[in-house]
Amino acid sequence: MATYEQRPGGAWRAKIRRKGYPPLSATFDTKADAQRWAAEVEGDMSRSRFVDMREAERTTLTEALERYYLEVSSSKKGARQELTRVNKWKKHPLAGKGLAALRSSDFAAYRDEALKAGKSVSTVKLDLAIISHLFTVAIKDWGIQGLSNPITKIRMPKGATERDRRPMSIELQGVIKAAGEIHAEMPAIIELAIETAMRRSELLGLRRENVKAKHVLLEDTKNGTRRLVPLSSKARMLLDGLPARLDGMVFSLAPHSVSQYFLRACKAAKVQDLHFHDMRHEGTSRLFEKGLSIMEVASITGHKTMSMLKRYTHLCPDTLADKLG
Repeated sequence: MATYEQRPGGAWRAKIRRKGYPPLSATFDTKADAQRWAAEVEGDMSRSRFVDMREAERTTLTEALERYYLEVSSSKKGARQELTRVNKWKKHPLAGKGLAALRSSDFAAYRDEALKAGKSVSTVKLDLAIISHLFTVAIKDWGIQGLSNPITKIRMPKGATERDRRPMSIELQGVIKAAGEIHAEMPAIIELAIETAMRRSELLGLRRENVKAKHVLLEDTKNGTRRLVPLSSKARMLLDGLPARLDGMVFSLAPHSVSQYFLRACKAAKVQDLHFHDMRHEGTSRLFEKGLSIMEVASITGHKTMSMLKRYTHLCPDTLADKLG
């Protein structure tokens, strides 16, 4: 049974003690409000529908983000990027709210304000994705009762048309020539990125000991899966032409340096709207144009799903027309 007591100042506190349930109390402005709350809670207990919301109410988003980073983000390959997003959320006004108090409308408002402020669709999606996964972990792994994921109830922002930029041969020639004038390794890096469709981090993390006769062994990939990447005759020639390094690495450049040098080379060659990651797009598309099957291409590129593979694949219409006869 519930008991009620009036507090100094006129507020009313309701207390509920019932066998098999934790003791509960709450304070209200009027006795009628306290009685109404107690009746609802005791009714849920009688119908075995009571959910203990105390942990969900007292755990703030800031506290949840800190625990999420320590237990989840820190073990990811993108831990540094996630820490940036975690710290950004901790500065947001929503960070002080309890998890139970966060609503889908809160994050819909964040979505709209962020887009209006000029943030890219991909940035907003990634910001919301970390909150969505936090709630999933809180519900499934931490066992916090009474929560539902507010991100699943809002519309994700729609981005621009998927990128389908493929460089023309003359553009590539100009960029490769300009890149060679910036750093001696850049031409081989660009051409190998196309020939193998490897990610920038995979290519630049390559060790000489993992380069075999007709393939390279990737021990550490973005999705954590060990992968063998076959080498074309051109790729083998490019690798054979590189000087041996004392540290055992194939290349000396850091990933961010390659991206910066690539942009400088594009500017020098007067090639617009081309990024280094487009070389992976180009390489993947060429694999399909050579007649490889979806499974064969996926085994080379490391894509896990067809939807992910499709994002990187833009076949040349002229090549498809030749196949039609």
